[in-house]
Amino acid sequence: MQLPPVLGVTARFYGAAGGSTNYRYWVQAIYPAGLSQLSVAAATGAKALAALTQGNFVNVQWAPAPGAIGYYVYRNTTGTLPVANPIFVASSETGIKDDGSLVTLTQATRYDGVYVAKAYYDFSVDGGAIGAITPVQSDTIPANAIVYFGLMNPTTALTSGGSATISVGTTAGSSGTSLKALTAVASYSIDAIMALVPVGTAATAFKMSAAGQINITVAVAALTTGVLEIFVFYILPTNP
Repeated sequence: MQLPPVLGVTARFYGAAGGSTNYRYWVQAIYPAGLSQLSVAAATGAKALAALTQGNFVNVQWAPAPGAIGYYVYRNTTGTLPVANPIFVASSETGIKDDGSLVTLTQATRYDGVYVAKAYYDFSVDGGAIGAITPVQSDTIPANAIVYFGLMNPTTALTSGGSATISVGTTAGSSGTSLKALTAVASYSIDAIMALVPVGTAATAFKMSAAGQINITVAVAALTTGVLEIFVFYILPTNP
């Protein structure tokens, strides 16, 4: 579900009289969780000059969106909703002077927020044998994704008939321990929320060399019970 749209968007033309172009603007907030809905279009009316310059420009303003990390501003001369090539605006700004010199972004360079890949390991469904286990419910982290944080939540304690260890990684694109090194099963007690590596630092973040699902690896002894939720946070770089 998209986040609420930016409010209070206005567009006013300043410059020479006699124009007949109606510029329309839509604003979209960028949040860590993704993009907001597009705002209602703001129009200059059919009075702007076709070519915007330093002396003939449109002033676009909007109300700040709390928590936004930036904005996209789309421009068109028709009522058709835009789908590509927005102008990027920093979160500290709530307006632009559109004089024709602002650089628009291609779709390939857009940042669409933070993504979350999830896996749900359930002993009764996925078994607990020694070796790599890809849960039935396991998302794929795409190639070139930059993984920077993760959390695990055992909702049923993981146990074994011996001194089992568990690591977390991906089926491809990284190692079987890229998210969690081998850790004794005793640490996976019920509701013991555990941080995955990396832990949000540039030194430990890594880039997926290929697409891969989240999986776990059981060693030393088989698991006998347990349910484990895994959440992996990543971004997609602008230049993979």
